[in-house]
Amino acid sequence: MTARRALVALEMEGLAYSSERRGRFVSPQRLTYDISKTVSFSAQAESGELGLSIEVISTQVVQANAVMATKLSVPEGDDLYKYSRLFRIKGHPAFIEEEYAVARLFPDLFDHDLRQSTTLLMERAYDMPSHSGDIVIRMRALNEEESELLGLPTYHAGMELEQVIHGADNQPFCFGRQIWRGELAEFTAHAILKK
Repeated sequence: MTARRALVALEMEGLAYSSERRGRFVSPQRLTYDISKTVSFSAQAESGELGLSIEVISTQVVQANAVMATKLSVPEGDDLYKYSRLFRIKGHPAFIEEEYAVARLFPDLFDHDLRQSTTLLMERAYDMPSHSGDIVIRMRALNEEESELLGLPTYHAGMELEQVIHGADNQPFCFGRQIWRGELAEFTAHAILKK
């Protein structure tokens, strides 16, 4: 009983994780993502030090529903690129990302290699640099598909980061949702207090 409590405590601290039918494992080094300095973790990680690899899971063109129309300031029914990707750090699944981009701003986006920072891709190929991001972070349970991709039990706790990325004109052009393995996520920010 004491050993079981100790293992649960290690998981709660993010030092270990459980994998269904395989047992417990030591967690990889926690990743620190300073959300006050960048709107793209993959752009920050492109240096190669983290051993980041990106697998494209799905791509499709969808029409903006009421929620996406509000987030991206477009009319309902406007075409959006929707794509999902799995990010691995040194081969270890770290997080899943689902993004929606305003299609008229990025013609032929899917002709580009999406196994890179799409924020940098949009800047380089479409002259659309990101200027700011509105970010929300919350804990939530993983659904079955997310659990399978991340190699965790269904309903395991994860960290969800949602953000709307704005251009220099303050218009939103991309909405992203990332679901991180809870033991790998550490988000930081630097606050500036206005007087």
